Formats: sequence, structure tokens, C-alpha cells
Amino acid sequence: MAKAINMAEVEKALSGFTIPPQPTVLLSIKAEIESDDPNIKRIAELINQDLGIAGFTLKVVNSVYFGLRRKISSVEHACKFLGLTRVIKLVSSVVLRFTLSEGRTDRFTEKLWQSAGNVANAATLLAQQLRYGTDCADDAYSLGLFHNAGMLLISSQFKDYAKVLKQAHLAGYSMSDAEDQNFQTTHELLGYMIAQSWGLAPELTNVIAYHHSHALILASNDIYEKRLFALLKLAEHMTDENKVLLDLDMDQEWEHHKATILDILELDELALHDLGDYLQQQGVPNRYHA
Repeated sequence: MAKAINMAEVEKALSGFTIPPQPTVLLSIKAEIESDDPNIKRIAELINQDLGIAGFTLKVVNSVYFGLRRKISSVEHACKFLGLTRVIKLVSSVVLRFTLSEGRTDRFTEKLWQSAGNVANAATLLAQQLRYGTDCADDAYSLGLFHNAGMLLISSQFKDYAKVLKQAHLAGYSMSDAEDQNFQTTHELLGYMIAQSWGLAPELTNVIAYHHSHALILASNDIYEKRLFALLKLAEHMTDENKVLLDLDMDQEWEHHKATILDILELDELALHDLGDYLQQQGVPNRYHA
């Protein structure tokens, strides 16, 4: 496991910010799943209470990323077909998006969810293509959607947030240093607290906490953590996260650490073009598609 989080740093990072609690509907779904005799019909009813969440859940389930051979027509059908563990991971990610975006129509929020969706979809497909299994693919999806959630908390309070990040990239500074200097917090730590509060697995919360702190996560003795981290970084790079979020072509982080990331995934750079073609075929635009 990666280095334990310094709670003093977390307390400092949280100053002035409120971590959104899990909505009642999500707590009710989890309680039903953890009961001695989970009732699938009741779980489907809870998800269906919010038509937006139910509709988006079905949209994701029926996308190519889940690889289903026939269309899922109802939330109850999804629960039966995918299993409750997969459904709760998916619904948690969907609910997070709706919760953090409520009442926000600004361009940065729009771009952030576009990027998060691209990264989540790419990470899932990469995990599948590299034969890491269903659990890893599902966790990669959750990680893709959650990893930059802390940015929404900062940008909601500081309107110049995106501008500061772009200037930091252009000057060669790390994102975390720029955030700490300008806003006395980092989206890594805020994202960690959101993920922990929302009950994500420790492997996911650790990767979120250190996804711009390569030395710390790569020092982990947990192979699964490092694999998820590498999938996230590869997905960010392939989908041009910096381009989507900040209109920047540069990816200094990737250039500095690509050898280690590719080594974890047992890939070489030549394989990225084939993976890019695969992602494009599945509907995910990326920098490696000819």
C-alpha cells in the first residue's frame, strides 16, 4: 500500500471546503445490498427514484465499455445481469457526477466531466484489452470518473482556477504545487476525501490521493494499486486530458514517467498505436489513432 496519508495535510487542505456527503439514495442502496437478503427489485426502485441517474446508468451499461451482447432495458435487468457489486460501483460514479455538478453550468465543469468520461472509458477498455479482469476494469472506470473530482470543489470557489493551472503547466510547475501555492489545497487530497467519504476501496482512494505524486504511489508494494495508477495515467495521456481541460498539447508528466508506467503494464511505446486504434474503434478518440 502507498504511504499513509498525512492527516494534518488533509485538515489543512479541507479548510474552507465541504466534502459532499453520500446522498440518501446511495446510502439506502448500499444498506439494501449489505442486508442478509438483498432485494434486487427494491434496489432498482431506489435507483429509479431519480430519472437522471437511472437513465445515465442505463446509458453507461449499454455502452461498448461493458461489452454486453444485448441491450439492457431496465435498471432491474441491469442489477440481475451485471450483479450488485458492479452496479453499486457504477451507480456511485454516476451519482457523484450528478451531485457535484448540481446547479453548475460553467464551461470548466463541462470540460472536466467530458475529460473524466473519456479517461474512465479509456481506462476500462485498456484494462479489458490487457486482460486484467472485470474487477480491474470496473475499478478503472470508477477511478477515471473520481480522480479529478477535487477540482470541482476548488473551481467552485476560485474562478481563476483553470487559468492558474494552465499557467503552471506552461511554466513547468507541477499541478499540485500550483494548487497548494495559490489555493492552499490540492485536488488530490480533496479527491481522496471525497472517495473515502463515498466508500471507495482503499486501493482507489490511495491512487486518487497520489495520482500526481508518482514517486509515492510507485513506492507502493501493492501491485494492484500500481496497475490502476498506470492504467489511469495511460488513459489520461491517450485521451489528451490536458488538451480537453486546459487546451494544452503538452504532457510533461507523461514524458517524465512513461517508461515506468509502460513497464508496470508490460507495454512498449509501439503498442500504443495499436491500443489507440482499438480505443477509436470503441468510440474513444485519442492521440494515437492515425
